[in-house]
Amino acid sequence: MEMLIVVAIIAILIAIAIPTFASSLNKARIATDEANIRAGYASVMADVLTNEGENSGETGQTAKEYTLNTDGSVTAGGTAYACKGNNTDATVKVGGADVGVWQKGDGVKYSYDYATGKVTISVGDGK
Repeated sequence: MEMLIVVAIIAILIAIAIPTFASSLNKARIATDEANIRAGYASVMADVLTNEGENSGETGQTAKEYTLNTDGSVTAGGTAYACKGNNTDATVKVGGADVGVWQKGDGVKYSYDYATGKVTISVGDGK
C-alpha cells in the first residue's frame, strides 16, 4: 500500500513538472528568436549605413528587402531562418519597430524605407 502511495505522489509531481518544463523551453526558444531578430536588425542597419549612396533613393529605390538567414546574415536570398518558438506576446520591439507574434517555423523579413529611414520587421511571411 505504501508503495502505491509513493508511486501516485511521484506521478502527480511529474504531471506538474512537465508543463512547467515545456513552458520554460518555449521561453528559451523565444529568447533565441528575439536575439536573432535583433542581430538581423543590426545587420540591416549596418548594410544600409555602409551602402548608403549605392542603394538609396538616389537610384530610384524606395525600399530594400532583406531576409534573415539561418547563419545570421541578412540578404535578398539564402536559406531563411525559421523561428524556434511560439511567441504570443505582441509587445516585442526591436529598434523601435513592433515585431508582433510568431509561430514555430515562421520566417523573418526586414524592409528598409529610404524615405522614412525606418526598418519594418515582419515575421511569418514565409517559411
